[in-house]
Amino acid sequence: MTPTTKSDHYKWVLLGLVWVTYFLQQGTRQMYGAMLPQIKEYFQAGGVTDVQLGLVVSMFVLVYAFAVPFAGITADLFRRKWVLVLGTLLFSTGIFLSGFATTVGMLLITYSILNAIGQSMVPSPSTSLIAQFHTDTRSTALSIYQMALYIGIVICSCVSGWVSGLGQGSWRWAFLFFGAFGIVWFFVLLLFLRDTPAAAKPSQDKEKEKKPVAKATLQDVILAIFTKPSFILMTLAFGMCLYGANGYKTWMTTYLKETFPFLTPTTAAFHAVFWFFAGALVGIAIASRISDRVAKKRPTFRMEMNCIGLVMAAPAVFLVVNVPGFIACCAALFFYGMAQGVYDSNFFAAIYDVVEPRFHAAATGIFCCGAFIIGAFAPPVLGWMSQHLSMKAGFSSLAIFYLAGAAFIMMACLFYLKKDFVREPQD
Repeated sequence: MTPTTKSDHYKWVLLGLVWVTYFLQQGTRQMYGAMLPQIKEYFQAGGVTDVQLGLVVSMFVLVYAFAVPFAGITADLFRRKWVLVLGTLLFSTGIFLSGFATTVGMLLITYSILNAIGQSMVPSPSTSLIAQFHTDTRSTALSIYQMALYIGIVICSCVSGWVSGLGQGSWRWAFLFFGAFGIVWFFVLLLFLRDTPAAAKPSQDKEKEKKPVAKATLQDVILAIFTKPSFILMTLAFGMCLYGANGYKTWMTTYLKETFPFLTPTTAAFHAVFWFFAGALVGIAIASRISDRVAKKRPTFRMEMNCIGLVMAAPAVFLVVNVPGFIACCAALFFYGMAQGVYDSNFFAAIYDVVEPRFHAAATGIFCCGAFIIGAFAPPVLGWMSQHLSMKAGFSSLAIFYLAGAAFIMMACLFYLKKDFVREPQD
């Protein structure tokens, strides 16, 4: 068996390995928002403002955005395993060291820079490896992978919220625990993840497929991606979605705690993520299975499902902060999460529909770069709005961004997808 053989057994082992990695990457990213009330209390004595605390997230997002395309290109030109393994070590070390931060400046170094560089090296090799081993089951496999985000955020947020509520400075222990867990997982990946070459250029000639394929160049990567208008429009749409998601993830725990005083730090962190991601699990489970079935006959369906998710998210995020009462707020969070799940079921699979398999990692990196630059502005903007208008106004404004994202995807479907679509051999 060659390293590139699409073994039915290994492709699910691979999915499990990268699933846990993504669980840690996404879960530890949300810890800051879950513990923000306690972190804010700790640093307020030094005159730290909400805008400065929001900038910790913005700096993380910007560093991530500029690092992720280089990680993706490196994974395609060299080896995907080693980019993923090194990234896991770096972000876990950054999270671990954040437990020792005594100033916002130190958090910027450990959480916003070292952590961001490491995390930028995870999604490109992970999703491109999944796409390489899963074709007929691509939306399903990528959706299972995406579920790691939901479960990771819920578990890490709840554990971090509980730990941070144990006493002054106890938020540090959450960083130390999950950082150490990630460092241990680095060794698991090192031992069990195969050193799998990137996918070769597809060929209709079976004899040519047996011959060695010349390595792609940086010029090949750029031409393969930036000549696809549908890819660019989907990147803009993802940016609109991330703007909304970053605003929500950073400030929802704080919003719930301030709006409903009966909530403790632990319960505020729990409700901020549980209802949203419970809805997302339902949305992604249903949408991914439908997409894999329908996309075989209707190539535009994955993009159309993305559009549906963003259209649903616009009224949902508005309702979260405008419905009366705590129960209604939780119900709106569930609906908001369902909308996010519908979008998440296809946002990676859709870009892979328009990019050659051998450039999937680079495409993922560039896709995330553009989107994360846009999304980086949400945390400080919502922090500013909470001080000068209200946090309710800040969350309500996110609906505009979701609708803009839906408009970008509709443009891609209507005008460019037919020309840009790449057909691949099936499993």
